[in-house]
Amino acid sequence: MSKGHIKGRLAAIAKFGVFPAAFYLTSFIALTYPLIRSFSTQLFADPWDGVVFYWAQWWVNKAVTELHQSPWYTFYLNYPFGVSLLPHTLNTFNGFLAIPLLRVLTPIQVYNVLVIFSFVACGVTAFLMAYHVTRSYWPGMFAGIVFTFSSYHFAHMEGHLNLVSLEWVPLFVLCWYVFLERPSIAMAIAAGITLSAVILCDYYYFFYCVLIGLIIFVWRGLRTKNAAFFLERKYLLSLAIFLSVALATSGPLVMSLVRLNSTDPFSGHDPLTNSMDALAPFIPGSHWRFANLTRSYWSKLPGDANENSVYLGWSVIVLLLYVWRQRPAVPSIGLWFFIVLFFGVLALGPVLHIWGVEYSAVRLPYGLLEDVFPPIRASGVPVRMMIISTLAASVLCAVGLAHASRGTRRQRAFAALVIVALVFEYLPKPRVASTLRVPDFVNILKAEPGNGAVLDTVSEPFQMMYHQTIHGKPMASACGVLSRTPHSAAMTGEAIERLFENGDYTHLRDEYRIRYLVTDPSKNVETENGSVRTLFRDSKVTLYELRPD
Repeated sequence: MSKGHIKGRLAAIAKFGVFPAAFYLTSFIALTYPLIRSFSTQLFADPWDGVVFYWAQWWVNKAVTELHQSPWYTFYLNYPFGVSLLPHTLNTFNGFLAIPLLRVLTPIQVYNVLVIFSFVACGVTAFLMAYHVTRSYWPGMFAGIVFTFSSYHFAHMEGHLNLVSLEWVPLFVLCWYVFLERPSIAMAIAAGITLSAVILCDYYYFFYCVLIGLIIFVWRGLRTKNAAFFLERKYLLSLAIFLSVALATSGPLVMSLVRLNSTDPFSGHDPLTNSMDALAPFIPGSHWRFANLTRSYWSKLPGDANENSVYLGWSVIVLLLYVWRQRPAVPSIGLWFFIVLFFGVLALGPVLHIWGVEYSAVRLPYGLLEDVFPPIRASGVPVRMMIISTLAASVLCAVGLAHASRGTRRQRAFAALVIVALVFEYLPKPRVASTLRVPDFVNILKAEPGNGAVLDTVSEPFQMMYHQTIHGKPMASACGVLSRTPHSAAMTGEAIERLFENGDYTHLRDEYRIRYLVTDPSKNVETENGSVRTLFRDSKVTLYELRPD
């Protein structure tokens, strides 16, 4: 390889990798400042859902490096029976990525690195996808801003690391799009591996990618006016390789999840509560810097404020209208508009909601999707589909800016105005950061020898997950929190709660093998045989050890 060729490769890496990454990193620090100042001391998340993902980081590392087992099953929850973590938002990609990082950084620093990495990588992959469509550098960079610094992305930074991990979605869409343009074995493998990275981050995004893949596949047939294009010789081998890679990597997780749901069902969220309000893309939500100006709207919305923050931005909407009117010579414009509309309509959920009011008489396509594909009922958060509309809109924004930048002075001024407006519209509110404190009884548990199980009846479920990362002991079924709990584990939890309420500590010790009991100080704990030792007591909790004969 000649020196000129090497220099060209290095220049391309700098132009399309290093510089965009540095740009999005700097932008993230600026938009969230002074968050970076607490990088080593506070978790870049809330002390509730965020702590569950902090636990997942701990668990994947422990499962792989200490227990040498699959991270998708644990006896450290629902002890002594264990519980499958397949339906839980384990976010194993970040868990695997954390393993080497934990050798050089603290657990809090590692979590914060994963958050920053997702924002930066998400911007880079969205930029690469938009650049491929437009062949325009700075408009592509703008597309990365629209996607990675969207209201949705910042809202879920508050506690949903799985939903922050969007970076592989644009990359899969790009690989699949290029594969259908120019089929090759290399691109087939890249698309299959990227799809597996998506499923390791989040099941929702995997499903969305499958839908996008089907849409682009059908679009290719319509565009070429050849419904059987995939039967051509140049596609057959490549498609077979893609399917083989996808089945070998993503297939086992999908099959295991479907099998578990059929034998030990787990419940999902309520799609009515978690549907997108029809006005949400047009009115800034609670995560905007100036959210008080729109409080009269978003305060009326049901469900979680983080889920409802899907504001697209009027600067983006104006650019979409500009592209629709100008119709630049980009062959895939219709495809991206269809994706914006398709996922936007599905995000509305099974019935229409406007300004927080449900119009149950207006049935929407999401209900039909549930009938056609019943497994989606295990998810129940249609509003999240709006992020795919945002991705497609970011591509169209790049198309519009590329066209305007080559136009008249008036069009270039319009492009500059849109960029300035977007920065104002996308300013996030100050970011949440949490200081994780360790109660005294947890340190005492940590010092206790052995691996006896803990039943904590005082701490909040999210706190219990954090406590386990400190004391490292298994917890009974009634402890901790999972995003989706299999039916059998839920029944075990109810049985343990009944025994505790009835004061049957002997059965808790002998049948459920609980060694340590954390209770309210007013609770008097006695067993029929064996002994009870008080390890710690203060005004809030008492820690007992249940000893057998």
